[in-house]
Amino acid sequence: MKNRGKLRHIVVNDKEYLWNYYYDDMDFSNYPYSYYLFVPKRNPRLKVRVYFTKYAPQMNLDIYASEGTVCQYQGKQIVLNLCRPVFARQMIEYVFQNCCHDTDVGEFAIKNGEAVLERLGYADFYEEFWENHSK
Repeated sequence: MKNRGKLRHIVVNDKEYLWNYYYDDMDFSNYPYSYYLFVPKRNPRLKVRVYFTKYAPQMNLDIYASEGTVCQYQGKQIVLNLCRPVFARQMIEYVFQNCCHDTDVGEFAIKNGEAVLERLGYADFYEEFWENHSK
């Protein structure tokens, strides 16, 4: 997977952030497990990770097509793909308004990424996964 270690650039509310979404489908001891990494560009001393333990992407992470996990968002069915900047933007807005400030220092871990997705209005995205993988 080329370029998976490289942080991507995004501007949210006139502030610059570096970000990436990491998922290792070969990490069987932690499966499913993935996370966002956010770093304010003006403050590289802060690293925020948002962990997901139920959301399991069903996509090839090196392409940004319509693949992802089907879920509900504001009453409509959509495809959730955390690799896409639109979803990273929503998560960055939430994290830096509710969990920490872009001037903080250190490593900050948010262990319940699914709860954050639910607060953002996403629902029913992991029930199908557990039904298909609990056998």
